[in-house]
Amino acid sequence: MRAKLVMFGFTAVAILALVLQASPQAIAQGNSNKPAARKAKPAPKPAATKPAPAPPAAAPAAGQPAMAAKPKPKPKKKRKPSMAMAGVPMGVPACIQHLTKMAEKDPLIDYDGHPSEIINGGLLWNDPKSRCSIASDEATKKKVVELANAWRAKDASKVRGILQDLSAMAH
Repeated sequence: MRAKLVMFGFTAVAILALVLQASPQAIAQGNSNKPAARKAKPAPKPAATKPAPAPPAAAPAAGQPAMAAKPKPKPKKKRKPSMAMAGVPMGVPACIQHLTKMAEKDPLIDYDGHPSEIINGGLLWNDPKSRCSIASDEATKKKVVELANAWRAKDASKVRGILQDLSAMAH
C-alpha cells in the first residue's frame, strides 16, 4: 500500500512538472490556427518632382447629373474550353467514330482516360439505359475487348484496324 502511494506521488509530481514546463511554451506559441501577422509595408518614398494636383472640376450645370468616378471592375477571366473530349456519345456508330477520332492522334492517347470511359461505360456496359451498348452482340463484344487490349498495349495500327472493322459492323 505504501509503495503504491509513493508511486502515485512521484507520478503526480512528474505530471505537474511537465504541465508547468509546457504551459509557458503554449502561451508563447499562441493560437497555431491563427494566420501569421503581416509585416507592415514601408512607406513609399515621395517622388522628387510631383506635379501639383489638378484643381477640382467645376460644378455640373443645373440640368446635368453629377458623374461619380467609379473604378472599373476588373474583367473576369474566361475559362478556356478544354480540348479533352468528354462524355459518351449516343449510339454505337457515334461511339466508334469518337474512338476513331481519338485513335487518329499520334502517339496513341492513354487508354485509361476517355477511351476506357467510352468502351467500359458505353460499348461494354450491359444496361438498357446505356448510350451505346453492344452487350447483346457477342461478335462485336469480342472485337471491342480486343480493341481495349490493343489500346492498352499502345498498338496504334491494330487499334485503327479494329476500329475500321467495328465501324463496318455497326452500319
